[in-house]
Amino acid sequence: MASRERLYELWMLYCNKKDPDYLQLWLDSFVSSYEQFLDVDFEKLPTRVDDVPPGISLLPDNILQVLRLQLLQCVQKMSDGLEEEQQALSLLLVKFFIILCRNLANVEEIGTCSYINHIITMTTLYIQQLKSKTKEKEVADQSPIEEFVRHALAFCESLYDPYRNWRQQIAGRILSSVEKSRQKYKPASLTVEFIPFFYQCFQESEHLKESLKCCLLHLFGAIVAGGQRNALQAISPATMEVLMRVLADCDTWDDRDPEEVSRKAELTLKCLTEVVHILLTSSSDQRQVETSTILENYFKLLNSDHSALPNSRRSRQWENRFIALQIQMLNTITAMLDCTDRPVLQAIFLNSNCFEHLIRLLQNCKVFQGQLDCLAVSTIQALTAVLHKSPAAKEVFKERIGYAHIYEVLKSLGQPSRELLEELMNMAAEGDHVSVGILGISNVQPLLLLIQWLPELESHDLQIFISNWLKRICCINRQSRATCVNANMGIRIIETLNFHSSLHRTCAENLIALQGSLGSQSMSSEELHRLIRLLRTNEPKQSHPYVIPVMRAILAMARKQGLDSAMQYFNLSPSMAGIAVPPIHKWPGSAFSFNAWLCLDQGQVTPDITSKGGGKRKQLYSFFTGSGMGFEAFITCSGTLVVAVCTKREYATVMLPEHCFCDSLWHNITIVHMPGKRPFGQSFVYIYVNGQQKISAPLRFPAMNEPFTSCCIGSAGQRTTTPPPSQIPDPPFSSPITPHRTSLGGILSPASWGGLLGKSELITKLISAGTQDSEWGCPTSLEGQLGSVIIFHEALQPSQVKALYLAGPNCLTPWKSQESEVADLPSKVLLHYTPKACRNPICLDLSTNLLHGRLTGNKVVNWDIKRQQGPIGEIH
Repeated sequence: MASRERLYELWMLYCNKKDPDYLQLWLDSFVSSYEQFLDVDFEKLPTRVDDVPPGISLLPDNILQVLRLQLLQCVQKMSDGLEEEQQALSLLLVKFFIILCRNLANVEEIGTCSYINHIITMTTLYIQQLKSKTKEKEVADQSPIEEFVRHALAFCESLYDPYRNWRQQIAGRILSSVEKSRQKYKPASLTVEFIPFFYQCFQESEHLKESLKCCLLHLFGAIVAGGQRNALQAISPATMEVLMRVLADCDTWDDRDPEEVSRKAELTLKCLTEVVHILLTSSSDQRQVETSTILENYFKLLNSDHSALPNSRRSRQWENRFIALQIQMLNTITAMLDCTDRPVLQAIFLNSNCFEHLIRLLQNCKVFQGQLDCLAVSTIQALTAVLHKSPAAKEVFKERIGYAHIYEVLKSLGQPSRELLEELMNMAAEGDHVSVGILGISNVQPLLLLIQWLPELESHDLQIFISNWLKRICCINRQSRATCVNANMGIRIIETLNFHSSLHRTCAENLIALQGSLGSQSMSSEELHRLIRLLRTNEPKQSHPYVIPVMRAILAMARKQGLDSAMQYFNLSPSMAGIAVPPIHKWPGSAFSFNAWLCLDQGQVTPDITSKGGGKRKQLYSFFTGSGMGFEAFITCSGTLVVAVCTKREYATVMLPEHCFCDSLWHNITIVHMPGKRPFGQSFVYIYVNGQQKISAPLRFPAMNEPFTSCCIGSAGQRTTTPPPSQIPDPPFSSPITPHRTSLGGILSPASWGGLLGKSELITKLISAGTQDSEWGCPTSLEGQLGSVIIFHEALQPSQVKALYLAGPNCLTPWKSQESEVADLPSKVLLHYTPKACRNPICLDLSTNLLHGRLTGNKVVNWDIKRQQGPIGEIH
């Protein structure tokens, strides 16, 4: 490494003698000293160097002006052709600027100077020379020119992507928006010369080396990834035209390196992905190009009409290249949709008629001979990405295309591979089908398609593989069975079993076992009739091969196992589901009692991260006045029941510990809020599970003299608005529930003498009103199933709670029994909702108050097989 004394000596010699040779020696020594910073290969991550180049203030005085004049002289002599020494000097100048920009504090000042414009001018002329000499097939050594171009592009990258964000993305490391926001130094402002330069470089670009095109694409990606301001300036109609043209040319190479052309296509698609993500985070007045316009041209290219090509180009080799490009483009759709604003981008895709384009691609690909299955697999992956977690997209697909149509298209491609069938499984699970135990069913329609396809599969191994997996995912829990039942999967299974001659015996037995599992959840008379009818044979003395497994399945359905389950219920799984209750202008009684049947699946249990708002609270009910006072109960992420009361200043909660409700079983929950009997008496809450009292704890009772204007059951309701810190009162004191001597009523209450619960872990938690979202998490729907709901305006007695539980989840009017405990209950009912009295979206109130609710979600109706025996005789 040249010493600082040597650099100083050379600079003084130049200043005294004004000899350009000394300047070149100084530049050469400087570049040699910091050569480790010349990382011009875009494909490599920058090497970590402890040292940094000097800041501009530490360089010799007026060095920048001297170098600007030298660079300007090189530009002026370009038209006549630079001599070898001048070429070397121009390259040294570019290297010097690259090194200087690796001290990020220098980037802004270097960017405001005219160096970048001079270098772009020289690079443009050099690229034109490279294209013309290649076109004229001159064999002269072009390596000095190429070296200058590569370094010039690396200098642009140093200005516009100083933190090398693009290189990190190419290497597979995705930077979060938080990481980008912590980057101290901003990129230089993009020169207006860039877009004309980029556009001109790709004119007649067939005469330019593929490796240089890749460098140009890398530079564009670096500008877009370096900062949003420059990105929105670079994303213009001209640059988008270039990217689409480059992509279209990726199937037309002749004697070019296939790997380089494939890499060029990959880089172009990565650039387009980054462009789409940048446009999503910008406002309409900032954008020069809309995402919908990009997608329109993208799908047009994806479905280009190959039949218009001359026969000379429609070779098997071209066909393989074209399909390879289409597969890359399909995979890019999945990458585009992997973003934080996914729902917004999904809506843009829907408006771009993406489903029609993808299905047309499958239909058109039948003319190709090879790689059909790979293309079909990638198409299904793209479809899955568009549909992912979007109920709206799924509905649009069913209306516009339909799964029956996609089945016919896929079937027309011939026998499917295992990879294609697995991709349909991934579509159903909206994730890796191997993780079925975690994911469950997100889209049931592909499962129906697979069942229909089974008789068409010539491979018995595939039949067994598919049927085994179907039996596993559809029977994994009660929610999965309910989803399949609601989709009429039982009918589809019986229709498939009719083709028993085409089914392997193991496959048929798997389907029958699946039918039995679904039938234990619900079996209609039509399904039972068709299942029995399936066993008929043409020969009276010959038994059908399905007789034994079908009878086993029917017996399994009829056998009563486990606890009672609701045959009809409200499905409140979607996050926005729930029942909206009309305002209650005057509370008719003195207490609040809530009774309901509910079921939450095992797969919903997650670590309880409710502290500091990291989780969510699954609302069982919320009844609030206009001033924010009222009652609430919710289930935490870990399945724990929490009962809350909100007053003007406090939000008080009582938890039910050691009881997880996420067990796929039906539970009867009763919550009774009882006010104090004396003016200073202690108010209590009583929590019952399946008729048994689990908790009695002191809990505040809100004022009931205001109308309850925000009333919801199983719904997120209105999110709490957290007040500014200045308006939040000091946090109340939280203590164990054992009451202190705060009032005479508290001292004399029976619970004080008898021991309240004897459990030290039961805690009443008090926080400031308005901060419950940040403490317990944001409210969401129950995310489960809800049976009959009854709310009373008086306190229920333990014997009445027991009677309501014993009536079961399918009893419409539990107080019609002869027991005296429940005889007076009808007069205490505030509202009574049951799925049997629901006609979507109206939930009829069976009480005399006629507080009819509005359901967001759906009602599920199941049928018990024992009630469907009439047409075929008794089953014991």
